[in-house]
Amino acid sequence: MKLIMKKVLKKENLIYVFLFILLVFIHFPLMGNSILTADVLLNNDFYNGFSWEISLGRFGLFLVGICKSYLSFAGIDFFISSLLIVLITYFLNQLFEVKSLVSKLFLVGLMALSPIISATLLFHYCSIAYLLAFLGCVLAIFFFYHAKNKVLKYVVPLLLIPFSLSIYQAYFSLLVTLFVFYQFHLLFQKHFSYRDTLSFLLIFLGGGILYYLGMKGSQLIFHIDMASYSNANQIGLSTLLQFPKKIVSSYQLFHQMFFTDSIMKNTYLWNPILNGILFVLFTCSFGYQVFTSKITLSKKILSILFFLLIPVFTNSVIFLIADSKLQLLMSASYLIIFFYFLSTLQTKVLKISSFLVFGLLLRNYLIQDEATYLTLQNTKKQYDTYFQAAISEHIHELDKPFLVIGEVSPKNLEVSKRNYGYISDDGIFWEEYHLRKLGVERYVLQEFGLSITFGSEEDYQSLLEEKDSKEVLSTYRDNIVLDFSNT
Repeated sequence: MKLIMKKVLKKENLIYVFLFILLVFIHFPLMGNSILTADVLLNNDFYNGFSWEISLGRFGLFLVGICKSYLSFAGIDFFISSLLIVLITYFLNQLFEVKSLVSKLFLVGLMALSPIISATLLFHYCSIAYLLAFLGCVLAIFFFYHAKNKVLKYVVPLLLIPFSLSIYQAYFSLLVTLFVFYQFHLLFQKHFSYRDTLSFLLIFLGGGILYYLGMKGSQLIFHIDMASYSNANQIGLSTLLQFPKKIVSSYQLFHQMFFTDSIMKNTYLWNPILNGILFVLFTCSFGYQVFTSKITLSKKILSILFFLLIPVFTNSVIFLIADSKLQLLMSASYLIIFFYFLSTLQTKVLKISSFLVFGLLLRNYLIQDEATYLTLQNTKKQYDTYFQAAISEHIHELDKPFLVIGEVSPKNLEVSKRNYGYISDDGIFWEEYHLRKLGVERYVLQEFGLSITFGSEEDYQSLLEEKDSKEVLSTYRDNIVLDFSNT
């Protein structure tokens, strides 16, 4: 035990203790139940992703759920997830051999503050599984290139790859991106080997085949068909026919991620400018490496070509899933860009410039995280207040069915008037009838300890149609009507 503590408390490892403390400090609101989204509301305390997740090809989520006994408590999930983030950061620093203490501090800041991490932690009921998949991708490459034992070098990566993909297929992009950037690292460190590259690609292919067999096997065993949600039922070689279109889409997604508000709200805090400057600095740093390194001309040309294809690698999952839409939970591959970038800085001018701009970006990430949490907390307070008043008003009519329409207007939330969060318009309830019904019933039970019934879908749809033509009354066809758009 003393030996373990000595290793943990080594000066170079204290930075990871700092990362854990930083995670707790920044994301403390997530440890309670004061922040809800529609998904989180339905999966608080208990999450069994059995038929739904298997139908999406995410049978690994079901397996992790079995290990957790399907229990999902925000505080415990957050604690374990934070430990996994620490491990991910440690192994990424080891892979890219990040030696500068300043670079390590900024990368710790990235893993504590990035909205990609924040969004993952927000969905606490599956955050442990997602971060295990993230760690699995990192360890697959780490073990292959660093383990001397043949089982660890070949067998473990072969198993880790399908494990990670079975939890979230989007991490295919993470694995591809990490592999490519690590090849850059090996190339400029003069450790690159075509044989190792080919060997890992074969393991990658084998892992992909194992995942596909596991996906089909789990659906066959449990008699579950593939769902059409997120086009999961279109995973396969058929999407490769759209290859040219997908290349264009990958560059569009890359642009949207860093320079628009479609994936993450960037423009409020001038993130596009900071991202643009960092991209220029990254290009200069990479170019400096290419032209000062003593590698062959063919390798220099090849490295430049692969550098230009970075958007393709970071979004490579779209080549497997038709019409997939990028969102923060799918964007872990983008974190790898920063790890490689900060590990390559060589000249003093590049270091000072990069640290300054990256520090400003991390400052913005902090504002975005906290503004997002505050918005979601205030949204919940609005719903709490409205429901409490409605229940008090109809306390003697709770045996009647309810119809809930509309959303709490962001205009009525002070923080949303100038919201700097990465999201600001996520409601607690979906629009789709069945999911809204489940959400409302669970919300009232969870927050007020009351059981209510929901009106019929026919009444719900009729009410929506009539809402635009005349004022909605407090009752409709013997249903109690709650219209959040009037708040």
